[in-house]
Amino acid sequence: MTSPDRVKFLTVHSPVKPYRIVWLRSMLKIGEIFPGIMGIRPLDAVYFTRWSIVTSIPYNGRPQVRERLGHPYLFWETAFSGATEPYIESFVYLIQKSIKRAWGTSFGFPGVRSVTKVREYIENLAYPAAHAYSAYPEASVRMVLSALRIQREQEFLVDAARTATAEEFAVVYRGFLERRQGDL
Repeated sequence: MTSPDRVKFLTVHSPVKPYRIVWLRSMLKIGEIFPGIMGIRPLDAVYFTRWSIVTSIPYNGRPQVRERLGHPYLFWETAFSGATEPYIESFVYLIQKSIKRAWGTSFGFPGVRSVTKVREYIENLAYPAAHAYSAYPEASVRMVLSALRIQREQEFLVDAARTATAEEFAVVYRGFLERRQGDL
């Protein structure tokens, strides 16, 4: 793992209002099928983010005491680079509607009119990470996906370099640069 100031982890859990759990499950399922709908892509600082619903604590046998949750909980887990406060503020500004739909199902959510109140809500419900693992601690999900796209095209470039003339390869290479400019 990298130094703590490089990657930060945040886990937030909020109790969900009983009559809103069906809505929340539906919304998260739609987000699972159509990931772009949550609008997270514009945030370069995001290494990963995940929303999930916890309805029970698994019983693993003695000596664990059986526990019942009073409400289902919405968990938000995220890993990001940079300072926490600006990350939360950017997150709120960029995906206000998604945040309102998700946390609007939870008790005490202040709405999205005040970024400061949302930030305070998140900070009050946040737990510091006790342990975290990252397969690629120096790279966000977007960086890894960009590298994979480049790698796929690189194989095509290697073939073109072997078979094409210098002029033909120049055309292929310029096309590669234009297509993958955002990944480089």
